[in-house]
Amino acid sequence: MRAPFALALALLCGCGSAPSPQTNPPRPLPSAGSAAPKPAPDAIAAASSFTTFTSARFDLSLPLPDGSAFRVDDRTERWLVARHEATSSVLLVRTWREDEVGSRARCEARARTWRDLPSRDGRRLVSASHIAVPPDHDTLVEVLLGPHSTNGEPTDGFVLAFGGWAKKCFAYVFATRDANERVVMERLAVMVDGSLRRMRFQSELAPARSRERLP
Repeated sequence: MRAPFALALALLCGCGSAPSPQTNPPRPLPSAGSAAPKPAPDAIAAASSFTTFTSARFDLSLPLPDGSAFRVDDRTERWLVARHEATSSVLLVRTWREDEVGSRARCEARARTWRDLPSRDGRRLVSASHIAVPPDHDTLVEVLLGPHSTNGEPTDGFVLAFGGWAKKCFAYVFATRDANERVVMERLAVMVDGSLRRMRFQSELAPARSRERLP
């Protein structure tokens, strides 16, 4: 089930067949003045800068690419909700405690009672891996794509990460869409490697106590 994310991205994008021998001489390159302008880099996929948002409510620190463009709501809902309008992206994060010892599956089931979260049905699984985020949790990270687009329709992409440990639960859900499937995959990779894996939590954020010197 597990596969390196970079390899999965390469396999998904695929490689073309070997080019056939040229039968015509190459055309001259267009002059610099006639070259088409390069499209602007994708705000999230470029990952040129990160801004860290700290949530006192959930005791976590969350890195966000192009963070100044995310609108973060950490008050009005059960979740920390971060929206990036320019890329049609939304991120949901939260931690919580259960009355009984929970598992990853039980934590996910609870999260889905609070909000309509993306389903795995009909989606393409790109990669699945276990990470220790938060520490000690058995968090499973799944990267999924929607069905192959037709007629130029946008492709949906998702990161689903749920974890549990003792009576603690964690959820991280990211959804995005774009007409270019490769751009969607690049955004997902940035959110997993640059945001999710780099999150910090209360035990890590608390300052270390200074040791008293013995007489």
